[in-house]
Amino acid sequence: MINHSRRNVLLGAGMGLAATFAAKGGGGAGKSSPAGSGAAALPPSDPRDLPARDRRLEIRTLDTPRKPPVFKSRELWEARAARLREQVLAAAGLLPMPERTPLKAQIFDRLEGDGFTVEKVFFESYPRFFCTGNLYRPRGGNHKPPFPGILNPHGHWSYGRLVQSPGDPSGSAIPLRCVNFALQGYVSFAYDMVGYNDSFQVPHTWGADPKGAWGLSREGERLRLWGITLLGLQLWNSIRALDFLASLPDVDRERLAVTGASGGGTQTFLLTAVDDRVRVSAPVNMISHFMQGGCICENAPNLRIDTDNMEIGALAAPRPLLMVSAMGDWTRDTERIEYPAIASIYELFGARSKVAHRQFPFLHNYNQPSREAVYTFFNFWLSEESSRSEPPKPEQIKKVEEQGEFDVDPGRLLVFSRRQPPADACSAAELADYLVSSARRQLEEARPKTVSDLETYRKRLGPVFRTALMAESPSREDLRWWPLESASHAGPSQARRERVIVSRALVGDRLPVEFHQSAKPAGMAVLIVHPEGAKAALGSRESPSPLTRELSKRHCQVLSADLFQTGEARDPLRKMEGKFFPAYNRTDDMQRVQDILTALVYLEAAAQPARIGIVGQDVAGLWCLLARPFFSKPYPVAADAAGFDIASDDAYLEKLRIPLLRRAGDFQTAALLAEPSPLLLYNLGDKFSAEAFSNAYSLQNVSGRLRVEGGVVSAVEIATWLAQSGLR
Repeated sequence: MINHSRRNVLLGAGMGLAATFAAKGGGGAGKSSPAGSGAAALPPSDPRDLPARDRRLEIRTLDTPRKPPVFKSRELWEARAARLREQVLAAAGLLPMPERTPLKAQIFDRLEGDGFTVEKVFFESYPRFFCTGNLYRPRGGNHKPPFPGILNPHGHWSYGRLVQSPGDPSGSAIPLRCVNFALQGYVSFAYDMVGYNDSFQVPHTWGADPKGAWGLSREGERLRLWGITLLGLQLWNSIRALDFLASLPDVDRERLAVTGASGGGTQTFLLTAVDDRVRVSAPVNMISHFMQGGCICENAPNLRIDTDNMEIGALAAPRPLLMVSAMGDWTRDTERIEYPAIASIYELFGARSKVAHRQFPFLHNYNQPSREAVYTFFNFWLSEESSRSEPPKPEQIKKVEEQGEFDVDPGRLLVFSRRQPPADACSAAELADYLVSSARRQLEEARPKTVSDLETYRKRLGPVFRTALMAESPSREDLRWWPLESASHAGPSQARRERVIVSRALVGDRLPVEFHQSAKPAGMAVLIVHPEGAKAALGSRESPSPLTRELSKRHCQVLSADLFQTGEARDPLRKMEGKFFPAYNRTDDMQRVQDILTALVYLEAAAQPARIGIVGQDVAGLWCLLARPFFSKPYPVAADAAGFDIASDDAYLEKLRIPLLRRAGDFQTAALLAEPSPLLLYNLGDKFSAEAFSNAYSLQNVSGRLRVEGGVVSAVEIATWLAQSGLR
């Protein structure tokens, strides 16, 4: 019951566990090898398909061109969409969702115009952290409440939400836009990017350092372990801004929309992706196949690994979406690339009429023609009759033109121009402490006390852990392999060594694997993982390592691999550096966890043993512990804890660089997500606590499968434990 339910939970969370292996061989054409015959009997792949270089060495950046997403069915897209929403929320540090504390909104200093009013607003998106802006409402006229509500995030304009350049063909005019929304019968809220105008508590460069390896300060890197980023803070502000709009008595909470340009466009499509309350959206001049957003507020670790703004933008489907682009910026190809790609997703829902595109011959902007395109689109889709009638063709929709002028001194719109900021406003450091403490509290409160609690924990934290590691057990059919060399060791045992390259066809990676085959193979094969690669794990043919020797005495097949950037797979040109690196690329440690999963699938396919065991030596033991939740079978694992300081952020930054890992619950979650297979946990020292593992095994009434040793365990003990593990 436990194993079955766990599998459903992880599959539902997008963990991507491999299916049970089929009888036929993988990696190439031909028949599979008989059980125990070794890797040589597994047909190799075509040499012409061997990747010349591990494609994972290529560094993706915000400007790397992306291919448009293609999905053949609605079901495939909906499965992908569910996983993408989890990825966006987890990358933003918003999964599990933070507590929605009281907004304590204050609305004051009302200005009255001809057909509209403007008020100042601030509310607490987190306790003592304030979201600030202006609220524009209809005044008089034929419009009757409740009114549709529109959020207006702004881009990186010098004056933020106060930018006012209506005559500039490449300009913006947020107050004028919001006045026009009010004149059209909408309640419109324009709010500050963090660090702009009245948002004074956290700078817009929060966590940044141009001299840092990832363009981050040490503190910025530490906060990213906990999923704390400027992007996440702004996305949370947007979610709470929707809460604020929906709380107003004159706003129709069933008709909420959002629009913004540039960085405000990024906020628009991210909010639309994760909050179904957004009924209509119009991201302007932002969704691009090659430029994903150039500010720290648009990039968070793991956000765009294996995805991009086109896919994230498509999460709006099937809700009405207007894409506005410019011929003079990175959206110049929208008519040819991005729009058709997103429209194809809408077609899967039979909602092709709900997505539209308008392009204008200007530079990067949110100018009058762009604004009028949005007015026109919103006018139909936010109208009450839109749900009762067939959408007209674009040329049949009556154009809504911009009206009037707005000549109020922008200083009159500043929230704190005539009012002191709240005395209890927190500092950036205090906010960071609050967010880390909240994450710790969520993990502690979620810690399961019953088997039912365990299932709840897995549903809540499984997607976050999956996003932190971005790993999965590959399908056997996706594996390819190519022989490098083989040799027999002269001696009584006649052991044989083979070296091969293993690759996942869909990825194009290269995993060098070394196979030590016993002359009389028994039913067990063992994967040894060492931080220095296969030679350090296995030793030489003439002088095997102590563990290889002990396992050979027991006639075990032994395999090791040069995991990413270890052993002979180390490439000195690979630099885990560059601005926003973790937003687009897996770190070396994440790749190593993936390589363990790939090596296991290859070992099963090649050796076809009755049992497989895994040994992680030194810090590689930590990689194995993190890989356990993704295993396709309950393999026994002997893991060296390497005396790792499990409670220290600095230890993670120095020895286990995996952003989001602490937000995901690190080793507590790794223990609770994994099947309780036999586990030998050793070399804990005085820093690595085994409590999470003990609790996980005790909770599932299998404490006998867990053995914990504070010190180093000998090769003889490990080999003996592995031989006996199948009896547990």
